[in-house]
Amino acid sequence: MGVTEGVDLIFYTFAKSMASIGAFVAGQEAVIEYLRYNMRSQIFAKSLPMALVIGALKRLELIRNHPEYRENLWTIVRALQSGLREKGFNIGTTESPVTPVFLNGQIPDATALTFDLRENHGVFCSIVVYPVVPKGVIMLRLIPTAVHTLEDVRQTIAAFEAIATKLDKGLYSKQPATA
Repeated sequence: MGVTEGVDLIFYTFAKSMASIGAFVAGQEAVIEYLRYNMRSQIFAKSLPMALVIGALKRLELIRNHPEYRENLWTIVRALQSGLREKGFNIGTTESPVTPVFLNGQIPDATALTFDLRENHGVFCSIVVYPVVPKGVIMLRLIPTAVHTLEDVRQTIAAFEAIATKLDKGLYSKQPATA
């Protein structure tokens, strides 16, 4: 966003952009030293396994050396987000590839419809429910990647239309939740 020079600390999580776990904090040496001595329980209790460190380094290398991946990612993101909006889905305001989809329903509905998406439509997404969102709201989180295709986007939007129709008809609340 062009503001890095004015930022004192950079915190970066590996959860979404690298499909992993862990994070890092970067900043002036004095600030990092302060954190190191005052956050010891966090530093030593949460060390990443070496395989994940190597994976993160490889992903950073790919990001640096293949700008076409980022370009393709944003092509996919724009297609997904605009396609969902065109079909009437509420995705809120997002400026990242992480794409929320807000639906009305209860926790059993959320469980059943994400199972349906995964098992019958080949779409994996995570669920966010109360108390993170208000009661009666389901937030599904889609995380497109640079290796998805426009055909994947088309199938995802079709899958969301199918589950929205079932949700509106109350079909998910009539079946037992499956995990």
